[in-house]
Amino acid sequence: MPKNTILHALVFVQNWGEEDGLMTFLRGNPHAVSIFHVMGRHSYLIDSNFDDREQLHDWINRLKALRLSSGVPAVISVQTQKVIQVFKQKNDFDLKDYKDLTDRFHFFMLIDNPHHDEKLIELLKKMRIVSSILHVQGANSFIVEIITESYDSYKKMLGKAKELKSIQHIETLEVLSVKKYRNQVIDKGGELSYPQADLRELYTL
Repeated sequence: MPKNTILHALVFVQNWGEEDGLMTFLRGNPHAVSIFHVMGRHSYLIDSNFDDREQLHDWINRLKALRLSSGVPAVISVQTQKVIQVFKQKNDFDLKDYKDLTDRFHFFMLIDNPHHDEKLIELLKKMRIVSSILHVQGANSFIVEIITESYDSYKKMLGKAKELKSIQHIETLEVLSVKKYRNQVIDKGGELSYPQADLRELYTL
């Protein structure tokens, strides 16, 4: 299937209670390409792709149907944002690289920037600590991934971004762990494995 027919979406999930059932579903699901456990008003950020909107709709319904052992829904809320354009993404990066980031700070910035995108993109591209820049459709304008050795460098970048008059709101999600990355997971033996390979090999983060 040609790449330009694929629907890329970032899915924000807030869950409740134990995560075993949710992670079993997501880790083995080819639509959930990467899974980031984050701290903030969301529990997980999922980089996903689908053939069309109907497939996305069905997948979200399956997600909402997950139940805890007590019978209550495992998922409290689901929010989707369509990826419009990728301005920067990591190359030659895998799950092991994330596991080795124990001494670094890892964030996602959610930026509401209703106009004058060019100045913001220019600023972000100049910053060494910016690993990914996604233009999205939904609650935010851009989602930016930050990986840095120093929290001060992140604060400096945040200060420069806030100087732009076009930005209305910035929200930061700190990454607690990476459960799956580009369809890779860590198996019980501690090795990298692919539970289900998506032959399209498409990802945005």
